[in-house]
Amino acid sequence: MDTMLKGILDGVKVLGIEQQIAGPSCTMLLSDFGADVIKMERPGSGDAAREMAPIIRTDSGDVESGYFCRFNRGKKSITLNIQDEAAQEILWKLIEEADIVVENLKPGLMDKLGFTWDKIHAMKPELVYVAISGFGRSKKYEGPYSKRLAYDIIAQAMSGQMQACGSDPDGPPTWLGFSLGDVGTGLYATIAALVGYIDRLKTGKGDYYDVAMYDSMMAIAERTHNIYQFTGKVTGRGPDKLIAPWGPFKCADGYVALMVPTEAMWKKFCLGIDHPEMLEDPDLQSGPGRAANLNNKLMPVITGWLSDKTKEQACEYLMAKGLPCAPVMTSEDCANDPHTEARKMLVDVPDEVLGKVHVVGNPIKMESREAVYGMIPKLGSHTQEILESLGYSEEQIQELKANGTI
Repeated sequence: MDTMLKGILDGVKVLGIEQQIAGPSCTMLLSDFGADVIKMERPGSGDAAREMAPIIRTDSGDVESGYFCRFNRGKKSITLNIQDEAAQEILWKLIEEADIVVENLKPGLMDKLGFTWDKIHAMKPELVYVAISGFGRSKKYEGPYSKRLAYDIIAQAMSGQMQACGSDPDGPPTWLGFSLGDVGTGLYATIAALVGYIDRLKTGKGDYYDVAMYDSMMAIAERTHNIYQFTGKVTGRGPDKLIAPWGPFKCADGYVALMVPTEAMWKKFCLGIDHPEMLEDPDLQSGPGRAANLNNKLMPVITGWLSDKTKEQACEYLMAKGLPCAPVMTSEDCANDPHTEARKMLVDVPDEVLGKVHVVGNPIKMESREAVYGMIPKLGSHTQEILESLGYSEEQIQELKANGTI
């Protein structure tokens, strides 16, 4: 392979002891940059993500999960029943071979099986171990929720994010509609893995990196926490209390997103929509003032101006005035947008079941290289190859299969 076509992490070995989204999204990004990723799964059923919709069935009866395809490209799949002693022996060998381990199993399970950080670190001091959980795993930072299970909606609910989301001030809190708690945590885990690997290159030593969904979502929802720390006020739902106009506004064929964050932009906005009188209104001379009068003074003017304009017309006009404005787009809109194509944000990835699938690509772009989009694996399709690389004979592999170890 041409060196220029190899990923930056070519030669870096990553073991994903992973499930669902947070762990797999981290190891997928590492794979995109060229790392050799082995994904450990349960025999028979594999990662629970393989069972989740949308499900595609081929004419031959094979099944592929679009949910699984989102976060598992470029990996080799090995099946191990880690409750089995022989499988644990294999897992120790895989850990020993790895440069980075990313793990997000049920809190306490790895310790229960004897895979404690102390033992792992003693065996391989240079290993970088990234432990992902709902509420944290490190004894140094142990909190009262450390043993709890968590999913994305739990992280959104407990981090302050959900409380602040929703268009109706008197309505219920709103889940964002996508897995920010999982994917955001996966991004922080990716940073941890790379920082850990850089530290290893500098010092020769590995470390244990504890990445919690709770912490990650608090970091992502930092604005609401910042407002509380500086003002003592809890960010509520509905229109923003500090900046206006800010939000989606209805036009002739949908919605546009507007934001007028500064006084200079407020002047451009008022003159741009031919309402200079608002510049003289004493109630509208600050962001909080405009926010307090959004419904009674601003909304009728803005929606009236937008009512006979399409999204495209409104955006072109306001952007020409130097104002930030954008159409509210659907996934179909994004799929057909020329900027999506130019940015290569929807890419073809090889798939062992469907031949290829079209998925969201890596958002990090490089001038001299491309992301490495590898195959989405069938369950256990690399088990034999991986075991052979660890020194297992054909006879031993068949015995492991017969015993249900793999």
